[in-house]
Amino acid sequence: MSAKVYLRLLQGGVIASLFIVFFVFRDLLFPYITSKQLSFNILMEFLLAVWLVLVLRYPEYRPRRSHLTFGLLAFFLAILASCAVSVDIGLSFWGDAERMLGLFHLLHFLIFYLVLISVFRSWPEWRALFMSSVLVATLVSLAGIFGPEVYSSIGNTTYVSAYIIFNLCFLLILFFRSENRSWRWLYALPALIMLYEFWLCRTSGAIIGLLVGAWLLSLLLGLTHQNRLWRRVNLAASLAAVLLVIAIFSQQQSAWFQGNSFLRSLSFQKATFQTRLISWRAAAVDFHNHWLFGTGFGNYAIIFDQHFDSKFFDYLKTESYFDRAHNNLIDIASTTGVVGLLSYLSVLVAALYYLRRNFKRNGAYAGTADPAGRRNLEILLLVALIAAYFIQNLVVFDSYVTYIGLMMMLGFIYWQSAPSADEMAAAPVRRFLVSRQWEGVAAVILIMLAYIFASQYNLKPWRMFQGVIVGYTDILSGRFTSGVLAYQKALVGTPLDRDGRVTLINLLNANQASLDNVPKEGANAVLDYVIGLAEENVAENPDDSLMQLQLAQVLDAAARFNYQDLEKFNDYSRRSLQAMDRAIAASPGRAPLYLIQTQMLLLRGDKEEAVKSVEYAISLNPRYEEPYCRLAQVYLILDDDAKMSAPLDKCLDLGGVDGMYVSQMIEKYVNHYIAKTDYPRITKLAERLSQLNPDNAPVWFNLAKIYWVSGQTASAEAAAAQAAKLSPDLAAQWQAFLDGTPTQPAGE
Repeated sequence: MSAKVYLRLLQGGVIASLFIVFFVFRDLLFPYITSKQLSFNILMEFLLAVWLVLVLRYPEYRPRRSHLTFGLLAFFLAILASCAVSVDIGLSFWGDAERMLGLFHLLHFLIFYLVLISVFRSWPEWRALFMSSVLVATLVSLAGIFGPEVYSSIGNTTYVSAYIIFNLCFLLILFFRSENRSWRWLYALPALIMLYEFWLCRTSGAIIGLLVGAWLLSLLLGLTHQNRLWRRVNLAASLAAVLLVIAIFSQQQSAWFQGNSFLRSLSFQKATFQTRLISWRAAAVDFHNHWLFGTGFGNYAIIFDQHFDSKFFDYLKTESYFDRAHNNLIDIASTTGVVGLLSYLSVLVAALYYLRRNFKRNGAYAGTADPAGRRNLEILLLVALIAAYFIQNLVVFDSYVTYIGLMMMLGFIYWQSAPSADEMAAAPVRRFLVSRQWEGVAAVILIMLAYIFASQYNLKPWRMFQGVIVGYTDILSGRFTSGVLAYQKALVGTPLDRDGRVTLINLLNANQASLDNVPKEGANAVLDYVIGLAEENVAENPDDSLMQLQLAQVLDAAARFNYQDLEKFNDYSRRSLQAMDRAIAASPGRAPLYLIQTQMLLLRGDKEEAVKSVEYAISLNPRYEEPYCRLAQVYLILDDDAKMSAPLDKCLDLGGVDGMYVSQMIEKYVNHYIAKTDYPRITKLAERLSQLNPDNAPVWFNLAKIYWVSGQTASAEAAAAQAAKLSPDLAAQWQAFLDGTPTQPAGE
């Protein structure tokens, strides 16, 4: 085939890949991630086959030497080196379904880059690519604005925001490159749509990144613009912006600042930022242990768990397992070491080097009407984009859409820095496929290899994810046996089976009662199967606290199910505690682990060790309410009212009542405080009972009486009205209560 045919195939494939962002196949596990990445992988593998034939047959299309390409290759080699010393090599290379950011998947973005720099060689070609990207981003934004979810087809507002930042820059490049001064203002429409979607996402890091990028662009224009007035205006605006930010954020403690949710979300006071600081401190403490090559790409969870600080629960009570640092630099440094960090930074340094060189080579002020001036304005836009990308990545990490944007940006800088046609023609090259026959043979072989590779490493996991969803849906729908069979059929040994196994393990742990609907022998067979899955996950990384916890919990479920069979109970219970010990050893500062251990110890009748375990959890963070609530529960079970009093007080005072879900237990706590005539705490518990039992008239009636006795007359009347609405005969009883007529509390 002619070079032109190859070029059009590859260019069309690259442009088609941009539309993969719309893929959300609901029959896949983690559909917002897997739908895109697996599809992208398959497409890139076939494009690689075509690209190899092109560069072997037509050497003039081979990538030339570039610091950008060398930097990218060095980064991928650093990741590969980290895999060799990885704590969990499978996670480093294959990644997981939730992120799909293992080395295997990232290599497909390298293919995207290599194809990009080989076949996009003129401005009309780049214009087509940028216009396609902007079109897709505009449609994604419209789906977020008018669709059911603001995160559109991407699945996460953080990723949407970063994606929009790249495309706003591409849009501005199109605007300034447009020769038609009238029609180019039509680009304002997609810009407004994307900016509105960006605003709806309210992603703090991206907002700061975009503002810093805009500020830097203004500053650079102030330094390099041809017009002296423009220079002064931009410099003044840059200085004013800095002073304004300082003035606003110096008032963080004031009432007006605290009352502004947007400004508060941009400050260091934000709960998610505080939890990330805890995460980053863990990385800093651990860094000296793995400073050269890191713990292995994608293995940040090991670091976070080992140095977990239960102060985390001062800010958030959920999502306490971090698999990423939520800071790209820290994530790369801790998992790939100094080698990985320097190679990653070398890519950005190379980009800035070429931009600076191109700016000087153009020999013009930015913003002049001549082509050189417009090219330099374009360069300033790219510098601002790099800054925005870098800043927003200080509180997040790269994803599918940001890797696409990053590779497009680097590819465009590569094209800007390309040597002249004469220089390219003078370079000595060697043609490997000198005849069309060999070209055809090579094409057939490479396409067949691409098909085999895609089938084994993308389509096979695809089918596994589909089977997992079938099994998951069946079990939740009450078809327990068929659901387990679907899992057994799906989990056939793909590199991503771990994620499929986890869904069944968690499903069983959260729905242990479903085993009661299965014959005992069948239920035990299922338990042993799921235990085997959990053990497979643990075998991949024995130091994974979460995997050990899941194994401990499913073993504990087996012990509870076989409570009447002493031999089985003791075996499962012993093994569950061993797994729990390993989970704690992998994350010794994580208080909730000790609370789970407490429940296991109580099941075995080991009361003293149970109390010690929960007391140690309290010592890890005395401001965390859950351990106090659990200790009160332990003493309630042990029927020790005297010892229960202090931890129960602390539990309620710290807000632990919101975590209570067992009505019978709450009623016992109410009786405890009635004896002490502690109406403030009785009120908290009674309110919780009404939340758990919204259709229970006696609960509302008793709450009304508690409100009345404690002097909250308006609340008492409202609760009494709700009780009468549910049970009209209670209206008379309430009036009798108000009149002082002796009456028995409803429900007694």
